[in-house]
Parts: sequence; C-alpha cells; structure tokens
Amino acid sequence: MSPGLSVSTVGRLAALASATSFAGVSMLAGFVYSGGVTPASVIAARLLFGLFGTLAVVAYLRRPWMVPTREWRPTVVIACAWLTVNVCYMASFYYIPVSLAVLIFFTFPVQVALIGPLLARRRPEPVTLGAALIAFAGLALALGPDLGGLDWRGCALALTAAVALMTTFLMSRRLVVDQDMFTFSFNLHLLCGVAVVVYVGGTGGIALPAAPVAITALFGVGVFYILAVCLQFFAIRSAGAPQSSIMFNAEPIFTVLGAALLLGENLGMGQIMGAILVIVGVLLSTRAES
Repeated sequence: MSPGLSVSTVGRLAALASATSFAGVSMLAGFVYSGGVTPASVIAARLLFGLFGTLAVVAYLRRPWMVPTREWRPTVVIACAWLTVNVCYMASFYYIPVSLAVLIFFTFPVQVALIGPLLARRRPEPVTLGAALIAFAGLALALGPDLGGLDWRGCALALTAAVALMTTFLMSRRLVVDQDMFTFSFNLHLLCGVAVVVYVGGTGGIALPAAPVAITALFGVGVFYILAVCLQFFAIRSAGAPQSSIMFNAEPIFTVLGAALLLGENLGMGQIMGAILVIVGVLLSTRAES
C-alpha cells in the first residue's frame, strides 16, 4: 500500500478496478455472441473460468483448500446468490431492453447503502446513501431506459439479480475478513461449478465459438471475470459493502465509454451528463469515511 493511502481508499480503488473489469466482460461478450454463442454458454464458461482460475491461485499461493466448517452455510448461501445474479441478470435481457435491465439491476448499491446499516442496527450514513442516489440518477440519465418494452418478467428477473448481488455484498464482508479471500472465492466457484456441470449435462454441453476472434474474446471474458471477482471481494473486505457498491455504478458508464472509444458508438449529451453525475456520486462517497 502506498504511503498516505488508507485501507478504505485502496478498497474503493479496487472496487473501481473491479467495475472496469466487469465492463470489459460485457464488451468482450458482444464479440462472443456475434460468434453464435448463447448467453447461457457464456455464463457457464465464465463460472468455469472462475473455478479453474481460483484453483490455480490457491494452489500457487498454497492457501487452504476449504473454508472452515462453520463457514460452509453462509458460503453456500452466497454461492446461490452469486449464481442467481449471473442467471437472472442475463435472462432479463430476453424480456426487456438492456438499458432498463441495467438500470433495475444497479439499484443494488442503493439497497446496500440502505439495508446494510440497518442490519448492523445503525442508521444509514446520509452521505453514503445520498452518493448512491446521485450515482443512480446519473445511470438513469445516461442509460435512458426504453419503458415501451416493459415486461414484468424481465423487471422481476433484473430486480432478483439486484437483490441477490446485495446479499452477496452484505454477507461476504465478514467471510473475506475472517478467512483467506482466495480460499473463499475458490469454494464459491466450486459450488457454482457443480451447478454449471449439472446444467451442461442436462442441456448437451457448452456452445463454443468457431471463429478465432470469438474464441479469444471468450478467453478474455474469463480473464476479466476472474480479475473482477477477486478485486470485488478485496474491495468489500477493505472498504466495506456500502462504499464498494457505490463504485460499481461506474461499470455501465465504463461500458458506454468503452463502446464509444473501441466500437465507435456516439455519446449523447444525456450520457455525458449522466456520467458526470455518476462520478459526482462516486466522489461524494469518499467523504463517508471522514
């Protein structure tokens, strides 16, 4: 850690890096889908990447293979929540516009900022809650959701994914503090991997892309995913769930900016103003520490 940087500050920077990595997953997934791969196959592939990636890290660093027996129950709950996030979020795109699904999904930082302190039997920090609301308003302005494509099934799936991710943020803080972060991540993906194997066995396997570019993109999805997850849990351990979750509002903004820079998509004034609001919310959240 650099001199002058607090643990909380490093944690928030890790959360921003994690959001950037998740944005990279989203952009690369577009190349994979263009190769004829289904969203379900991408979900299965990245969870298996996560399993083998964390397996390699645990083996290389010689960390414990299993979480303590007393921690298995919360680890299973978090694994179920993490699997729910992956499945429900991707499935919501089938029923409602992506922008609307993303907007509903990113209510989770507001949920964390509001519910987290209540579970700890204290009042929500006004600065943290205000920062989360400002960042959410920026997302609404930047994404400009199309309400004409409203379907209750898609909205329910996106909201379920948001609640599941809130659960992951709030429950994993204690686990990644009390035990090795990489051991926890490996066991999380081990449980998810079992579910993926059952899914693959019941649906006939994963559809891999044929084009070399799409194969490279799928590998990139796996690498960015592993990096994003490890940084996410480090951020939660260092900065706490509320402040870390606010930083994740930057993920869709990074995705929009990346699409503009790499794919040549045009940015409108609403997207620019929304991005500014998200940045203001993120910067405001840093005042919560003081």
